Amino acid sequence: MVKKYRVVFHGLIEKNKEAFEAGMLRLGAPVEIVAKMVEKAPVILKGDLTLGGARRYADAVQDAGGRVTIQEHGHFEESGRMNAAVSIAPFNQFTMCPECGLKQPRGEACERCGFRFGDRE
Repeated sequence: MVKKYRVVFHGLIEKNKEAFEAGMLRLGAPVEIVAKMVEKAPVILKGDLTLGGARRYADAVQDAGGRVTIQEHGHFEESGRMNAAVSIAPFNQFTMCPECGLKQPRGEACERCGFRFGDRE
C-alpha cells in the first residue's frame, strides 16, 4: 500500500495576517478561504498527497507565513482507532487562549501559539 499524506495548517508563524493572506493569494487561495483557515485552525489543507507533494505544499504555505505539519493520511483508519468509542469531554475541560483565541483542551500552553496559561497574571 502506498502511503499518503496530508498537510495541516496550525496558524500563523507571526501575527501578520495581511502578509499571510497576500502570500496565499499569490498561491491562488481566495482571501475568504484564507480568513476561514486562520480563524478555524487547525485545519486540513490538502490530503491524499505523496510525501514529496506534501512537502512542496507545506513549504509553499510556510513561505507565505503559515505554520503547518505533514501527517500520514490513513494511519488512524488502518490501526482501527477511528472505530474506537469516542468520549466527549465536558466544557469545563476546555479553555480558550487569550492570545490567539484557539479553543482547546486545558493544558499548560496553547497548542497553536505556545502561550503559557500560567504566565498570565
